[in-house]
Amino acid sequence: MEEIPFIENKLKKREITFKMATSQIIELGNQLMIEKTLIEGRKYHTIEHPETLIKRAEKFFSVLNLPEREQIIIKIAFSQHDTIINRSLPDPYNIIGTIIRNRGAYQGDFPGGKEGNEAISAREMEAKMKQVNNEAIFPVFSQAEIKESVFMVKCTYPAVKPETIFKEYSFYSEIIKQNPNIKKIIERLESEEEIKRGLLFFQPHIENLLEQGKEIPMGAFVVILGDLGGAGLAGHEEFAREGDLEFQELYVNISNPDNLRRLIEGDSGEDESDRKKVVGAMIGWLKMQTGFVVLQMLRVEKIIFLMKKNRQINETQQNQLRLIFDRFESNIIGTLERAKDIEKEYNARKSQVGSKEAFRYIAQAMHY
Repeated sequence: MEEIPFIENKLKKREITFKMATSQIIELGNQLMIEKTLIEGRKYHTIEHPETLIKRAEKFFSVLNLPEREQIIIKIAFSQHDTIINRSLPDPYNIIGTIIRNRGAYQGDFPGGKEGNEAISAREMEAKMKQVNNEAIFPVFSQAEIKESVFMVKCTYPAVKPETIFKEYSFYSEIIKQNPNIKKIIERLESEEEIKRGLLFFQPHIENLLEQGKEIPMGAFVVILGDLGGAGLAGHEEFAREGDLEFQELYVNISNPDNLRRLIEGDSGEDESDRKKVVGAMIGWLKMQTGFVVLQMLRVEKIIFLMKKNRQINETQQNQLRLIFDRFESNIIGTLERAKDIEKEYNARKSQVGSKEAFRYIAQAMHY
């Protein structure tokens, strides 16, 4: 872990203010994100990611009446939560091979357990906060603040349930009772588009507590919804770009400049075969986004419902939070139309000008 350069003489303690310390820790997180981006070739988890999440989180602060210190602790957690993303790389000869991130915060998390990325990021942040306290005349961070910030980072651990049917989602009946518009959206998708399921990403270390009727730190609530709730917070263009960058980061072999050049320019049989595979992965990804957004809409609504049920927020706050997450429906429509439009245009160009030019189009459409 990089040391915080507060003091030239380590034996001499000095006055370190809360704002000085937090700005230093956030800056160290920013520097590490920049370094990791250069080393690992990150596309989505770059410095832009925590900056975006901090900006989104500010929408929650007044609604939840969070004090300034709590707001700053949340910003520290955001700045540190994805600094460590250890991963396994795919076979370099498999053009559509994806990385496997070593996710995990606690024992039992898959695949990294208590030595997963979230656990390591939290430990390094904790060490930085404790170092500040050790170097200051008086402790800058309370033990409670350090503990809460560690939990915030750990609870960003995402688990995945593939092929989750919308109407079988937990608390579905309660969700559509409190927000009937969700039922209308899902039934319209089922009848018109035959979309009934999707890939569910969720954050069990918060959601399990809520389902058990337990209180959670309000800062953790902000962090998990800021981190995985982008489908309800971002405009369509922003959300589409974020999804494309996540695709680029996962499909590391496609993002390799030499491979990308070969896919655009190559004439061999292998090049043509790989173009077909990559286009299939791209279109599959685009189509998958609609189901992902629907399940995030259900998940956010469930969390808000349970927060109200557990008496951590009142009815006014519940309604205000729902208003903050006002982009779900537009992103459901947007992802659906975008996938159709890109696939249609790709097929038209392939028949008119060939697979190479068609691939150039779809790559540019997905922000390559």
